[in-house]
Amino acid sequence: MERERITISIREDILRKVDQKIDGIKMRNRSHAIELLITESLGLSQLDFAVIMAGGKAAIKLIPIIEQTIENLKQFGFSEIYLAVGFLGDKIKQSIGDGKKLGVNINYIEGGEGTAGALLPLKGKIKKSFVVVNLDNILNLNLKSLSDFHREHLAIATIAAKDLKTMKGYYILEPEIFNFIPMGFSMLEEDIFPKLAGDNKLIFYPLID
Repeated sequence: MERERITISIREDILRKVDQKIDGIKMRNRSHAIELLITESLGLSQLDFAVIMAGGKAAIKLIPIIEQTIENLKQFGFSEIYLAVGFLGDKIKQSIGDGKKLGVNINYIEGGEGTAGALLPLKGKIKKSFVVVNLDNILNLNLKSLSDFHREHLAIATIAAKDLKTMKGYYILEPEIFNFIPMGFSMLEEDIFPKLAGDNKLIFYPLID
């Protein structure tokens, strides 16, 4: 996400408290600390990238849900969103477009096979945690809380889903996920997540209705 250089004035006592939070890891420097603190105060997620799975024969019927999901992501500060499309991808492009009408920038991922294989074109491009959305229906979720939960538990994958059998919902993934995705067809829910669970690298986010 692009950043703009600005000049601001801050009281010295506040700046000292900001500097005390810099640990070189979570908060790398003064600019990073100020950005994170503002992000938290606005209730925004600290994630930059989001991928929505929009493939499959039922994708056309899900266009209203996809649009609602984009609106939800936008509320939490996302402006760069990827749509992973496959069958009937052209019709989804015609409907969603470049995202300007929704106030975001939409990029399209094509050529991947399965929900895991669809992510492979992003391998090497993503250097930090990112969100993947795989929905059959709208899931009301606070992405800030999900992001905080993920960071606290240090997993490679965090899943927020109503149905733990299908595991369709919101995922927060680390770039290490690409080490588990083979070339060709593979599914996050059936192939990758079970491997992570066996290595204790997957957690579930508790949803409260």
